[in-house]
Amino acid sequence: MSERGMEDWLVRYLVVLVVGSTALLALLYGLVFMNSMGTAALSVVVLALVSVLVVRDLRDWRTA
Repeated sequence: MSERGMEDWLVRYLVVLVVGSTALLALLYGLVFMNSMGTAALSVVVLALVSVLVVRDLRDWRTA
């Protein structure tokens, strides 16, 4: 992997980590403190999208 590719990978997964962590915290906050099903549902959708992104990238990385 080139240095540029490694930097792109690092930035991408730092963003994924921040988005995933924020969605998980929003899910917990929405369920425990606010009892907000809208916040919880949106958080689950974001977590599912992050999971799909990571699984797709791992498959691509494995075949490369």
